[in-house]
Amino acid sequence: MKENFNKNLMKALESSRLAVDICKQAMLDANDESCRALYTAIIKDCQKHIEMLNGEIDLHIDQKKWEEE
Repeated sequence: MKENFNKNLMKALESSRLAVDICKQAMLDANDESCRALYTAIIKDCQKHIEMLNGEIDLHIDQKKWEEE
């Protein structure tokens, strides 16, 4: 069961990282400041989620609940 928790954490982490990458490209492609403001806000949110997910992963590792595949 804990393996699913770990897989879900990794999926969420990968998704957040992908969202950051997409938004960075979208910032380059944006044609107005309101779009850039939107993507900037999303990037900030995703970066916060990445920090939170990394913290949870570290906690799982410390608690010996993390198994590498």
